[in-house]
Amino acid sequence: MPYRKSIKLHNEVNCLNIKVVYDYMLRKAPELALRLFDNLPEPYSTVSSPETVLTDENNWVTSALIVKIFENARSLLNDPHAPFQIGRDSIEKREFGYIQKFFLVTFGGPTGLLKRINHINSQFNHTKIMEIIYSSPSRAVVRLHWKENRVLSKDICSFNKGIYSAIPTIWKLSPAQVEEPFCYFNGDPYCQFNIQFHANSWRPYHLLSLFQTRKAQLLSALEQIESDKLALKKQYDEVNRLNHELYDKVEKLRAVNLASNMLVSQSSSEEILKATMKSMVEVLDFDRAIIMLVDEDRRFLEFKYAIGDSPEAIERHLRGYRIPLARKENIMARVFQEAKPMYIQDPITTGLHPTNRILSNFDVSSFIIAPLRTGDKVIGIVGADRLKSKGKVSPRDLDELSIFTNTIAETLHKAQLKEEIESGYVNTVGALVQAIEEKDAYTRGHSERVAELSLRIGRVLGLDQHRLEYLRIGCLLHDVGKIGISESIVRKPKNLTASEYNIIKQHPLKGAEIVKPISFLKDHMYIIRNHHEWYDGSGYPDGLKGDTIPLEAQIVSVADAYDAITSTRPYRKGLTPKEALHRITLLSGSQFAPPVVKAFKQVYSHLFQEGGNNQAEVSEVLKSELVPKTENPKTKMKTSIAD
Repeated sequence: MPYRKSIKLHNEVNCLNIKVVYDYMLRKAPELALRLFDNLPEPYSTVSSPETVLTDENNWVTSALIVKIFENARSLLNDPHAPFQIGRDSIEKREFGYIQKFFLVTFGGPTGLLKRINHINSQFNHTKIMEIIYSSPSRAVVRLHWKENRVLSKDICSFNKGIYSAIPTIWKLSPAQVEEPFCYFNGDPYCQFNIQFHANSWRPYHLLSLFQTRKAQLLSALEQIESDKLALKKQYDEVNRLNHELYDKVEKLRAVNLASNMLVSQSSSEEILKATMKSMVEVLDFDRAIIMLVDEDRRFLEFKYAIGDSPEAIERHLRGYRIPLARKENIMARVFQEAKPMYIQDPITTGLHPTNRILSNFDVSSFIIAPLRTGDKVIGIVGADRLKSKGKVSPRDLDELSIFTNTIAETLHKAQLKEEIESGYVNTVGALVQAIEEKDAYTRGHSERVAELSLRIGRVLGLDQHRLEYLRIGCLLHDVGKIGISESIVRKPKNLTASEYNIIKQHPLKGAEIVKPISFLKDHMYIIRNHHEWYDGSGYPDGLKGDTIPLEAQIVSVADAYDAITSTRPYRKGLTPKEALHRITLLSGSQFAPPVVKAFKQVYSHLFQEGGNNQAEVSEVLKSELVPKTENPKTKMKTSIAD
């Protein structure tokens, strides 16, 4: 038969093994027997009449087919022990005549038959080498050494175990007790069966067995030593493995502790998010991670930060991403609502929607998600995974991530509370400044206009967004110190006396003192304190000179002066933007830093590039009030054109 020839090309197992399984199915569940051949691997899936071809003892098949046959049998019978029962049944159901039994007993009884079975097995199965360590009338030890590059499963092991258990039943004795102290499928080098035979009443075999007692005792002792050695090695390997796991966990906990200390040192939520992601992927060996936080109304999870993919992909697919917490089918919303971590081994089989923005755009296989909780409150979630090329995450990874998230949540929550308090303080002080400016028509909107012009100059000078934000806040508060100065001086409708001017000069110091409680401004206090310093060193309050004046303070100095020059006071009319540009240019190198003046000219040129068409608009946007000068303009004391 052509098919028979093709099967012999993979002659690992004789079809007698399949016949045994098929016969068992016919006895136990005949209506299901033909389904034993469902979903067979190639090339057997196309065989016609498989119950005939694949149970023919002249045919050979692959070990992969045998594995599938046993898997089908277990499933159809709904019995995890079916392979063992099939092995036992294959011996128990064989009928032997009286003469056959006499010869079986005479030539060795169960132990002799054991050797015979091993010999037969080697002829019909090429997946293993069977070794009899020793045998006696009451006991035997057999090892199965499985060959490499074979498709194997524990079902085959259980099948053999059932065969050895049934050997005594040939003599109408109780089945043997078979223990398996070592199993290849549990990580041992081989499968070992310790077989305990029951005493039998066959006198010829009993007489022969007397001559084997001492040999059996010696072999039994040697086998016990060998067994103890292997058990000891197994225990050593297990202890060594646990030690490695413990060392790895201790190292990760140490790294988590260091990362936690680093997180606490960060001053803003944004810095904490970046430090968190960086520490997480390094310490816990992830490739990618994402943090989403709940919004103020606790209705949405909003994307905050991600790491591990290209910035372009993160910006394109995640910027503005938000998940309604009411969407129960979303895994992130569910983790947040239930406040329980979750391990997803396979998104598709778990039932997650493949069109989900993250699943569809970032090639996610397995991943883990943990809630960020502080006390009894959940503030967000963190998720992490590994690239497919590096293997999947595991439940163990989830345990380690959950330890990390405790610190993340507490630190982030404290930072958010701190930022809320500081933001409230800034808003309060800003509102106070605005209220004061609103009382005087000549100073109304001054701080906002200075901030707008300063930001334009800052962008020309290449300040990043982080520095620009601090520049904006500093500008809005740069004159807050005037709150502590008498209104009779601040709003005097005519020139100030020398003593009054000295009082006015205190407003940068008073302003720095007022905003001192705002901790996130502590490294940017110079914007308020030093915006009246002169480039030649003759300004106030610290007399800084040249590049020792912080760049942001240099910028505010120019913007503040421009707004002052173009503003109108009761005692004089404001100058035009062009005249203001001329005066600022003349003072470049003395009152103002040349690089800042150059940048200001670029801003001015852009605003007035239409030949003055935008002058009215700019005057409206950047108009301000000039702080009154001293009553004696000829005094030797230098006076800023912004005062």
